[in-house]
Amino acid sequence: MSTMTAAVLQRHGDLDAIALQQVPIPQPGRGEVRLRVRACALNWLDVGIRQGPKFGAVPLPLIGGGDICGVVDALGDEMSGWQVGDEVVVYPLLTCGECEYCRRGEPTICPHHRIIGEHVNGGLAEYTVVPARNLLGKPSRLTFVEAAALPVVAMTAWHMLITVGQLRAGERVLILGAGGGVASMGIQIARLAGAQVFATTSSPEKAARAAALGAQQVFNYREQDWVQGVLEATGGRGVDLVQDNVGGATWAQSLRALARGGRLVPCGSHSGTTFTLDITQVYHRQLRILGSNGGTYQDLAAALKLAEEGRLLPVVDTVLPLSEIHQGHRLLEAGQHFGKIVIEIP
Repeated sequence: MSTMTAAVLQRHGDLDAIALQQVPIPQPGRGEVRLRVRACALNWLDVGIRQGPKFGAVPLPLIGGGDICGVVDALGDEMSGWQVGDEVVVYPLLTCGECEYCRRGEPTICPHHRIIGEHVNGGLAEYTVVPARNLLGKPSRLTFVEAAALPVVAMTAWHMLITVGQLRAGERVLILGAGGGVASMGIQIARLAGAQVFATTSSPEKAARAAALGAQQVFNYREQDWVQGVLEATGGRGVDLVQDNVGGATWAQSLRALARGGRLVPCGSHSGTTFTLDITQVYHRQLRILGSNGGTYQDLAAALKLAEEGRLLPVVDTVLPLSEIHQGHRLLEAGQHFGKIVIEIP
């Protein structure tokens, strides 16, 4: 067998821009491994790339998918530490390892960074090739589908709350958009850190699921002024940290919901990249805005350890075969899901 089935993005545009095709099975090079992909979760990044990249050109045609879980199938030259048959998940960030940011342990701001599934082919195919240094062992208690639901959202939420946000026990944290993958991880990570967790979401059903994950109070942003709800719930004080992966549509409210000295930690902008800022509130209340971009290998390793212990739970909404990749994108864009949409490749 020399070819495999892959979901190939041929151009930017609607769902028809992605087509299932037979393409050559990739061969691992020096320091690389080939994986037999067993599951690959979808992210908003996949939708954004399909619609048209915001932050520069991506190579086309492209096999998307950065949330990869599978089995080591073949080894390249000068590769050590992994064997054929090992069950692994993939850290999706590729960095130079040499710039000042990489050397000081901040690879997420490496100016040369690339993302698997955006700048190089990803896991929405039967096989993929990745650097061996990007592998981590799959938590043994998890299925391939469950493990694929973790990498991007778990490392992103960990980086936002723990690495960048420096969340401490006893603090109050607000997680926006409970239902999304990063938010469902954020609720759990904040709870495990000992924080008091508030969340926003769009329906009673999603509110109940957010509460089950550890949110102590959930506000339906379609039915109430959630900023007022947060202020009332905190005695007018506000929260110490807001995890905002929504973007321009929520930044103004997020700043209003912060306590004096509070931190806004954003990681996304799918609702817009600009908004009107009242600068005085930032310096009068000494607010801090701390950008967070993805996560480090260490962030992902820490999250996977908690998953292995059964303390951090994958949140899977829908499992689809590769043949239904269009439906996966459709569900993401509709925004009715809670947790991850995972493509299973048996």
